[in-house]
Formats: sequence, C-alpha cells, structure tokens
Amino acid sequence: ENFKMALIEQEINANAILLPADEGLAINVENMNRYLIQANKNQAKLNLTIDSTIVTFETVGWFFDGNKIYELETNPLDHGRRNTDNLTPDEVLKLVENAGSYLAHQVNGTGEFNYGWFACFDKKIKHYNSLRHASTTYSMLEAYELTENQAILEAATSALTFLEKNFIFEKGEVAYLIEPELREIKLGGSAATLLALTKYMQITGTKTYLPLCRKIANGILSLQDKTGKFTHVLEYPTLEVKDVFRIIYYDGEAVFGLLRLYEIDHNAKWLEAATKSFNHFLQADYWQNHDHWLSYCANEITKYIPDRAYYEFGLKNAFDNLTFIYERETTFPTFLELTIATKEMSLRMEQAGEYDLLAEYPIVELEKTIMKRALYQLNGYFYPELAMYYKNPARIEGSFFIRHQSFRVRIDDVEHNISGYVRFYGLLKQGKISAKAETVS
Repeated sequence: ENFKMALIEQEINANAILLPADEGLAINVENMNRYLIQANKNQAKLNLTIDSTIVTFETVGWFFDGNKIYELETNPLDHGRRNTDNLTPDEVLKLVENAGSYLAHQVNGTGEFNYGWFACFDKKIKHYNSLRHASTTYSMLEAYELTENQAILEAATSALTFLEKNFIFEKGEVAYLIEPELREIKLGGSAATLLALTKYMQITGTKTYLPLCRKIANGILSLQDKTGKFTHVLEYPTLEVKDVFRIIYYDGEAVFGLLRLYEIDHNAKWLEAATKSFNHFLQADYWQNHDHWLSYCANEITKYIPDRAYYEFGLKNAFDNLTFIYERETTFPTFLELTIATKEMSLRMEQAGEYDLLAEYPIVELEKTIMKRALYQLNGYFYPELAMYYKNPARIEGSFFIRHQSFRVRIDDVEHNISGYVRFYGLLKQGKISAKAETVS
C-alpha cells in the first residue's frame, strides 16, 4: 500500500517467498514476514489476503566488488548476475577454480564432504552418497589439473583416502564401492571410483592405486554378462542381485572407467570388456538415451578403436536430441558435458578423414549449442552479487545451484559443472570453438 515496501527478485528467491500453487504461484506469507522483520523492512507481520494488490516491476542494477563495477543482467533467468556476453578462457578458468575451491572447503578433516546445502536457509542436507563422493572427487582432480591449485588437490587426496577406508569392500581379487546407507553396491559407484583413482594417478604420475583399480575393474567385470550387458545393483554384503537395471548412467560410466584404466594399465582385458559392452550399446540402440556418459565413452573408445559404427553412435547420441538440449530451460550441466565430448570426438574424426560421416550432421549447430549451454549455465552459478542475498553468502559463493530444487547446492551439482567447463576451456584455448549461440534450425 502506498508503495512503501518493495522486494526485488533476488530477495524473493533467497527467502523462498514464492511457492508453486495449483495454478501459477503462491506467496509463502510466513517466509515473507520473517524476512521483512529480519531485514528491518517491516516491524510487524504484513497481512496479505486474496484481495491484496501486488504490483510487479522491473529493475536494473549494478554490482561493485570493491574493484570493478558490473552491469547486471535483466533477462528473466539471468536476472541480477553480471552481464556476460561471451566467456573467455580466463573467465572459465576462474569459474573452475572457484567451484573447485568451494568443493575443497566442503571436505572436512576426515576427508568426508559436506554433502550439500539448501541455500535459502543454510540448511545442511543430511544424507550421504558414496557414488557422488567418488564422482565429485574426480571432478576436483579435473579442476586441479587445469588450475594447479594445490588446496584442491590436497582436499581431493583426503577425500580419496576417506573413500578407500570407508567405502571399499574387497573380496579376493575383486572390489566394489559400497553405499552404506542403502547397504548396496552400485555399478556406477565402482565406475566413479575407477575414474577418480585413475585421474589421481594420471595427474600425480604415481601408480599408488593401481592394485585397487584392478580389483575394482574386476568387480565391474563380475557384473558384466557374456553379451556385454551389466547388472546394476547388488545387495551388500550378500552380493545378491538387487536391481538388474537402476539407471542408464551406470553403463556408460562403467565403460568409461574401464577405458581410463586401460590407458594407464595397458591390460587388453579392460579394453576387451569395454568393447563388449559398447557393442551391446550399439545393438540395443543405447544412443536413444542421449546420456552424457555414453558421449564420454564413445569419445574415449574411438581413440583405440576408430570404428565408423562407434563414431556414428556418438554422433546420434548428441544430435538426435540437440534442439531439446539447446532450448532446455533448466541449467542441466550434463548437457554441456555431452555436447563437448561429441565435439571432441568430431575433431578426431576430422583428423581421421571421416568427412563423409561428419557431413551428415550439422556440426555448426553443435557448436552453437555448446556456446549456448556454457553461457546459460551461468544462471546457476552463485556469483557474489547473487550469494549476498542468501542466509550464509560465504558458504555458497563460487558454487553452482539447482534453481528448481529450492536453490540447492549439492556436491554433484558442482561436480558436473566443473567437468563441463574444464572441457569447454580446452576447446576455447585451442581455438576449436568460436560459434555464437543464436538459433538452432
């Protein structure tokens, strides 16, 4: 009334004032009044009724960080963050380092992560997930490889030590990653562990974890049948089958992990097992799943077996879903991973002279989609000008959030953004991508 009180979008978001309703949106009056009183905008509860008049308005803004003034975005989902027309390699490097540092700060003295936070209320997510512990550690090692930030490596090393002590089940020459809360063994957990341990050995030049990696790979092979199909979940500790299939991610992740071990160990049985499963993917038309792990393993396996059918699988996995990826309203960071892995594979196809196959696919549209997603994911990044509105800005600054999950910040949300931007940096730095994000025909 009389325009005495105004809330900007960032205040509304940071205090969970809007909620979904049966039709449109509803106002959480309790959260609104709590914020108004805490922010000294009102001394008493504001009474809203169904007949109350609410006026919406648009804003423009600037942010001064003590050194530089940033003009802020006014587009709907980008609103309130710094204006970024394009991403330079230096800016991407900073994103990766900030996100990697955020994860490093989430590793406690024992090597365990703070699993996540609901940013609006600085509320800790209580449960845990060993698969995401492993995959997040992998992304931290990727971040270190790019930034050479020692604090990130030290935290990742601590996380690996915790993983080995608390989540590994060994039985003879076989090992698995266990999920203690659910008392189960997931194919994807063992695969993520393999990725983390092999990445650690690659960047440190050591063979520290090679014996364990071989056991974990044997564990993955124990879940593979003669056709290459995997069993996804076992009961722990009985090793009885719990779920033959759980989620599509596990299959590509397992093949990718085996290939990364083969790169270090050079044991043909890892490549043979990966090939057997990839052939199963071909026969079962797995490309229809449009999964980022399938893009990763297609890119990886064609380094060793440049088979035309393998290339085509990787291309279909991305291009059949390209318009959807381009237009997707949520940030969905695995889309950037999927498209960049496909772009990397296409570059090697050019070197191999596979021009006729490449000619069947609109590579320019792939590049536009990569650029679009790389820029679009910034609306899920906690720049300081966004973080400052939330309950504990220092806790979340430099992390990535999921808007449609109440601005949740979970370690795997940050992980997938790091992995995508690390590869995006590589394309930019090498001058392998320059397309502007406009439209996909």
